[in-house]
Amino acid sequence: MSLRSLHVLAAVAVALAPLLQALPDTAANGALITALSEQTRVPNLVSGVLLYTRLYDTVAEVVVFTLASMGVVWMLSGEHPQARIHGLDDPAVLVLCRLGATMAALVAVELALRGHLSPGGGFAAGVAGGTALALLLIVQSGHGPLPSEEATHRNLERTELIEKLAVLLFIVLAFLSLEGLNLPRGNFGALESGGWIPILNALMAVKVTLGSWTMVQMFIRYRGLL
Repeated sequence: MSLRSLHVLAAVAVALAPLLQALPDTAANGALITALSEQTRVPNLVSGVLLYTRLYDTVAEVVVFTLASMGVVWMLSGEHPQARIHGLDDPAVLVLCRLGATMAALVAVELALRGHLSPGGGFAAGVAGGTALALLLIVQSGHGPLPSEEATHRNLERTELIEKLAVLLFIVLAFLSLEGLNLPRGNFGALESGGWIPILNALMAVKVTLGSWTMVQMFIRYRGLL
């Protein structure tokens, strides 16, 4: 057996080892779920865990995504834009892209506003929003002249400014909540319940959406990738 095969088998064994452990007592799980529900006042315990009991980890994830976006901009800033980009020209594909962008945008708004009440949240909303903008960029890039370098630079500057403001506001509100400054959590399951969680979800959605849009636009502009 080769050394690579041994490495693969070891990785699989490490990944599957937790499945061999016995499941915890269901009574203990019920008590934990009840405690989390009382702390966050939201029915979606995933958002409660991510944005309340593990807020430090969430702040770090936001910072890492921001650094990734800044890295893509920095990497491509010294390259020359493509003179011509071959876009999609099939009418059926164009209609499907626009329809998909509309649906993804609606899903993004739903997940951002109600992600603390059902499966979803800020990152999921940002991915949906970034997908919507990427589909629109793919459709628009293949039709008409490309925007000038100056116009593209202005758009990227505005987008990066809004994205950085969203990140800074997210971090400030996160540490305010960690310091014990809690908002009223409202009735359990209501739209205004969850304290800081709905606001943090919305800010995270804005940040991930704009970061995704920036990276996709840069790759299309400077690498001609659709």
